[in-house]
Amino acid sequence: MASVYPLEVTSVQGLQGLEMLIEQVDKLVSLPDIYYRLEEAIIDPGSTTDKIAELLRSDPDLCARMLRLANSAFYSFPTLIETIERAVSTIGLRQIRELVLVTSVVKAFEGIPPGTVNMTCFWEHSVAVGIMSRELGKQTRIPNADGFYIPGLLHDIGRLVMYLKLPGLMHDLLLQRQASGQAMYLLERNMLDYSHAEIGGRLLEYWKLPQSIWEPVVTHHEPRKGGEYSLAACAIHIADAWVNTHRLGSSGSDFELAIEPQALERVGVDFEEIDRIGGLAGEQTHAVLRQFLAH
Repeated sequence: MASVYPLEVTSVQGLQGLEMLIEQVDKLVSLPDIYYRLEEAIIDPGSTTDKIAELLRSDPDLCARMLRLANSAFYSFPTLIETIERAVSTIGLRQIRELVLVTSVVKAFEGIPPGTVNMTCFWEHSVAVGIMSRELGKQTRIPNADGFYIPGLLHDIGRLVMYLKLPGLMHDLLLQRQASGQAMYLLERNMLDYSHAEIGGRLLEYWKLPQSIWEPVVTHHEPRKGGEYSLAACAIHIADAWVNTHRLGSSGSDFELAIEPQALERVGVDFEEIDRIGGLAGEQTHAVLRQFLAH
C-alpha cells in the first residue's frame, strides 16, 4: 500500500467529494490485475480449467490464501482442496471468483495504519454478517441466497475507506455516537452528505463489481431503497443489526441497530428465527475467521 495522507473533510463533502475520495482510495487499495484477468478468462468460451489454474498460480500468495479459505468451515467442501487445479475442477468458477475477490479485498486493506481500527474485530463483524445474510436467505428459501454472502461481507468496506483517508473524522464521529446515541451512518451523512454505505458501494462499483454486490451495500441501512436487489439488502440489514447486538466483532460502531419491519416482512422471518439463524452464523464465523486472517 502506498503512503496514506488523510484528507480534509471539507474536500470530500457532497457527491463530487465522494468521487474524489474514491479516486484517491483507488490509488492506495485496488483489486489486483489477476482478478480482472480471471474475469476475462471465465467469460472466454475458449478457456480451460488448466488455463485458469495457470493464471491463478501466477500469484502464489493469493493461491495460498484462497486454499485456506476454500478449506474453511464456511465452504464445507466434502474433500480437502490441496491444489489450485483441484480447486478449479471441483468447486466451480463462481466460487473461485468469490474466493479470489474476498482474498483480494482482505489483502488490499492490510496496510491500514495500526491503531486506526482493530482489523480482526472488523473482519469478524463482516464475516458474521456475510454468513448470516446467506443463512437468512437459504433458511427462508430465497433463490440465489448464496449471492448474499459477498455483499454481506463487504457491507462496511466504506468504513475502511474512512479509517484510511478520514481518520480524524472517524474519531470525532465515534465520540458523537457515544454522546448522542444516533446511528453512525446518520452522523456520517450529516457531515458528508453520504455515509459509509454509499462510499463502499461506490468503491465496489468503481472496481467494476456487479450491481448485485454494490447495490445491497449502498442500501443495507435503508433496504426499502434496494430496488432490484432489495432482498439481499434486507437480509444484510437484519444480519448487521443482529451481529451488532450480539457483539460479534465490530466495524467501529458498537451500538444496537433497529431492524426495519419491512425488512423482516420482505425476508419472511421473525425474531425467534433470527436468533436461531444468528446462532448458526456465529458458530461458523469463528471457524472461518482463522483461515480468513491467516497470512
